Amino acid sequence: MKRWSLILSAAAVCIMASSQARASYQVIRWTSGVCQVWVHNIPTAPFPGDYKAMSRPYKSFGAATSKLNALVRARKCGW
Repeated sequence: MKRWSLILSAAAVCIMASSQARASYQVIRWTSGVCQVWVHNIPTAPFPGDYKAMSRPYKSFGAATSKLNALVRARKCGW
């Protein structure tokens, strides 16, 4: 029984790790002018739908955050 528990736990960790490796992040801007990094692994679209994509999709959260900071410095996004 312990062996099966260990095998299932290892499989769950592998599945979670592989889903994070395919994560996609993008900077979006709400109509209020505030921007945020959106994670595309979330199965729903941002709500409410009054947003505009301000960047291309990035593979890492750090890259998307760098783009967000650049947009704030350029005054294209509020904080």
